[in-house]
Amino acid sequence: MPSEGPGPGPDAAVGPGVPVEGEGQRRLHVLSPVFFATGHALRLWPLGVLVAARRQFWLLGVGALVLLAWSTVEWLRRTYELEGGALRLEEGVLTRKLRAVPFDRIQQVDLVRKPLHRLLGVATLRVETAGGGKEAEVDLDVVTLAEARDLRSTLLRAKARAVGAVDSRARPGSGSATLPVGGPHAPVGGSGVPTEAGAEAPTGTGAEAPIDAEVAAFTDAEVAASPPERVLLRLGLGEVMLAGITGSRAAAALVVLGPISQASDWFPGLSDWLFSWFDPEAVTPTTPGAFVAVAVLAAVVWLGLAAASSVVTDYGFTLARTGDDLVVRRGLLERREAVLPLARLQVVRIEESLLRRALGLASIRIQSAGRTGGRDETAGRLAIPVLPRVRVNQVLEELLPGAAPVPRLLLPPRAARRRSVTRSALKATLVMAAIALPLWRLTAVGVLAVPPALVLLALPVLALAAAAGLAGYRSLGHATREGFLYARAGFAIRVTTAVPVAKAQSGSVRSSPFQRRAGLATLHVDIAGGGPTPRVFDESHGTATGLLQVVLGRGRGDVAVRAGVEPQTS
Repeated sequence: MPSEGPGPGPDAAVGPGVPVEGEGQRRLHVLSPVFFATGHALRLWPLGVLVAARRQFWLLGVGALVLLAWSTVEWLRRTYELEGGALRLEEGVLTRKLRAVPFDRIQQVDLVRKPLHRLLGVATLRVETAGGGKEAEVDLDVVTLAEARDLRSTLLRAKARAVGAVDSRARPGSGSATLPVGGPHAPVGGSGVPTEAGAEAPTGTGAEAPIDAEVAAFTDAEVAASPPERVLLRLGLGEVMLAGITGSRAAAALVVLGPISQASDWFPGLSDWLFSWFDPEAVTPTTPGAFVAVAVLAAVVWLGLAAASSVVTDYGFTLARTGDDLVVRRGLLERREAVLPLARLQVVRIEESLLRRALGLASIRIQSAGRTGGRDETAGRLAIPVLPRVRVNQVLEELLPGAAPVPRLLLPPRAARRRSVTRSALKATLVMAAIALPLWRLTAVGVLAVPPALVLLALPVLALAAAAGLAGYRSLGHATREGFLYARAGFAIRVTTAVPVAKAQSGSVRSSPFQRRAGLATLHVDIAGGGPTPRVFDESHGTATGLLQVVLGRGRGDVAVRAGVEPQTS
């Protein structure tokens, strides 16, 4: 299945059917009630199953008609328009709700097409802001594909003009021009004070008119000069499958295979039906070769599920850049097209599992502003599933100009190595004790007969734990460069985090009683949005405090010297 071509960029011309500011209210596509009713039915499926189990199918038909009628009323009562420098959505049957999203607050505009959308030639347009939480601020479900693409271009152009107008008024040397009293969303050139219907709007001072003309010319020229879309990375089918096999989807496939193995418990007659087709004794492996063949077949099914899951999600993955916006397209059945301003990026994470490190591969996840929950869904939508390790710096430079290449990292002091090995050995000891105690009790009462020599297994387990602790220490590190902080942690999955210092909201240095005893501390960097907090683990307290000053903009960003200790690199 060929992937869809790129849609029109932000500088595309506006078609005749696309809403423009001040045009008036518009309704969604006439097929929207079908999608509304489908959503309601999915939420009510337990009730539908209960009715179907009682064989009251006529009641299901009546319910479907009621849902469709209610959804039609919802469609009639839901309109949107571009008015007053904002996208306005009015909806609600019994309780009316008006939602307005100012153009300069728009952070991301996504275009989503599920199989039914693609069959009917429509799409869902989702508009997100910096404080939208887990759900989209405005969800236009559904509009025609052409209208969705053109409306997205219109919103991005309007955002560029609004942001350009605010920036131009904030520039030094703008004379007496100031931001509108009503904030950046007030009409440009006005006082920001609403006027009554029919009243003449204030014209302001004579100096404001040339400035307004300058702002309009500046923003129009800036938008018109937007560069065309430039593809940064495109993954083929084999690369997408490799991403699933070498990534976390392989573990997720095992979770799927577990319940499938219990299918005979859910369907009592399934085993008899299967055995009617073949003799189980004839296919049961009885030789070493047969056992190997079964193991290979199981591995193929397992990895095949992981690869198939990755293909469904990331087929046709394309990362492109249009001006200062990132564009990501992905998906086989549900085709997603996301646009994210680069200014919204907060953190870039480079993830390398043990298998991917051996194969010279990595993945990149983007953490962005605008998510107030604990999980940043945008990071999942804009993650690069896999790419060669040699291309990481190239992509990183596109995402965070000036951040590449990742510098050589400083290892924590030797006290951190002792702490890492001790913690790993202590965890292994606790696990072995939790296993040995029940075995000892069962042996004491005569239920089991565990040989005393079994305790010797603790020695290789502790040796492996110490080796894992040492490897974990070698995976730690940090570095600084003018404007950026880098932190690395993790052994099984090594994560290198690049944090622009300008994006840091605050920082803190924390130490547990055990860390204080070793003279260590951990730096926490707070950034906007959800997702994991960037941290520099187990550094000396003096170094952590110095890094905190760098994060707060009070220290040098190009050096990080550990006082009194010879720097170690990794």
